[in-house]
Amino acid sequence: MTIETSITLPAVHPFTGMDVASALAQRVERSGADPFLVWEHGDGEPTTWTYREFGAEVDRVAAGLVARGVVAGDAVMLLLENSPAFLFCWFACARLGAVAIDTNARYVADELAHGLQLTGAVGAVTHEHLVPRLEDSGVPLGWVATVDEPQWTISALRGDPTTLPQRAADPGAPLCVQFTSGTTSRPKAVLYTHANALWGGKVGADHGRFTGDDVTLVHGPLFHTQALSWLFLSTFWVGGTVVLMPKFSVSRFWDVSRRHGCTVTSVIGLMFATVLREAIPEHSYRVWSFGMERPELEAHVRIRLFNAWGMTEVVTQPIVGNLDHPVDVGAIGYAASEYRLRIVWEDGTDCAVGEAGDLLIGGVRGVSLFAEYLNDPEATAEAFDERGDFRTGDRIVQLPSGALMFQSRAKDMLKVGGENVAAGEIERVLMGVPGVAAAAVVGRPDPFRDEVPIGFVTVAPGTDAGALPDAAISSCRERLADFKVPGAVYVVDELPEALLGKISKVTLREWAVARHSEESDEGTPS
Repeated sequence: MTIETSITLPAVHPFTGMDVASALAQRVERSGADPFLVWEHGDGEPTTWTYREFGAEVDRVAAGLVARGVVAGDAVMLLLENSPAFLFCWFACARLGAVAIDTNARYVADELAHGLQLTGAVGAVTHEHLVPRLEDSGVPLGWVATVDEPQWTISALRGDPTTLPQRAADPGAPLCVQFTSGTTSRPKAVLYTHANALWGGKVGADHGRFTGDDVTLVHGPLFHTQALSWLFLSTFWVGGTVVLMPKFSVSRFWDVSRRHGCTVTSVIGLMFATVLREAIPEHSYRVWSFGMERPELEAHVRIRLFNAWGMTEVVTQPIVGNLDHPVDVGAIGYAASEYRLRIVWEDGTDCAVGEAGDLLIGGVRGVSLFAEYLNDPEATAEAFDERGDFRTGDRIVQLPSGALMFQSRAKDMLKVGGENVAAGEIERVLMGVPGVAAAAVVGRPDPFRDEVPIGFVTVAPGTDAGALPDAAISSCRERLADFKVPGAVYVVDELPEALLGKISKVTLREWAVARHSEESDEGTPS
């Protein structure tokens, strides 16, 4: 299938006449000899590409895609861990007008089958050890190319750049898909346009005050918006340098950071917990992107924490801190000037200061907001209210200072080690386990991973209740990425009910904590 978008960009917007490919061409012209990408693979000396060298490799990879029959509108799955190959392929797709499907490298075959069927990918680029997962998905592909390791290049996709077709810059063209967990049982495919990516780069750079002198450490997965938009594209927009790691490593973090004079990175709770165990050496960091105002942590690391909030559908940061003026302790920032924010009751009326309500984000679809959920018009329509504001599913309270405080997720979502997980995804798998009559999943607080999924099931007549938890967890391991697998599954006589016959997840969360406490007292691992 050819990927298209149903929206039309406004006649006047910040990126008229531009797209990602033309932005790269401009950056090559202006900053060609400057270092762009440093690959800190951990196996010997790092590898560096200047902007000019990076652009030349992108053209070679784009030519290789053309040789495999890829044309504008085709979807190409990138099932890749952090690597230069991801970025070469991502920009190569942009050069051709093809659509990069940025896929979580932890997805198992069942999840990959959903992504391939939803997007109609014509081919995939992946690692040799992930090829069996694609094969096990059962979805046929026209071709699969693998990354050369340990070089992390893609010689199989190099072609002759003189064969590349000419293509006019089109900011409204589909660019890439980012998968996100919603309340449904399957991840949704968030479709970005080229203008979305340029918006993420420009606005993210403005918020974080990026300059061409910045050296940004990227260790989070590039298939997530924070790493791709908040950090990578923001650095690209200003002509800075990106230092890329395969993943976060506490043993390498400071060594890599100091070697390259890194000035910017992002941190999450688990990373902070591990970094804080070590002595903080002298460093070059000026700012770390973080989730909330925490002056005691700033004092410890001697780095300004840049508070911000966002999600895949809003591209970058509609709530952002102020680097000059700290907000209230625990707050996530102020409303960003580039977006329109509302905090409302269920009936759509505005909440007063101090009242928690549902957060709505206003913007321009295809520019500051995602274009649509690919091939899911019903979910797309439900995501916006009658004014066209995006329903985030999060509850926020505005403080008297004007700062915003995150309260809770209105959607049935879990936050597991930095990954958003829909309870419905796990419940779908549990309900497919023979002998499970009903199932519900909640998050149990965890000091390292924020939350751990916990399942509760009831038993169908004639089922061995004692064997059911192990069978349920085994099924989840087969059909879900590892971070979605429940830490425990408990058999109960019945699921507690709330109003209108709904399952009381408040009660289940209490049960999850109580069961964990009992097991800890008994010395039982969970």
